[in-house]
Amino acid sequence: MDIVIVIGGALFVLGMLIAAVNTRIDYGFFTHYRSVNRGVNLIAILLIIVGLGIVILKFMANEQ
Repeated sequence: MDIVIVIGGALFVLGMLIAAVNTRIDYGFFTHYRSVNRGVNLIAILLIIVGLGIVILKFMANEQ
């Protein structure tokens, strides 16, 4: 397995974990999911995008 794909996958998983831990559920008429800290949520979203971008670009470069 290529180390670049592992790094991209690790960034994606780290971003998903941060987003999951940073989520708060507000119960009401509909269930709403809100972030506890907006700055951390932005970092998590950027990690998810960068991780997926690395993996997709590496797959496209290898023509897989």
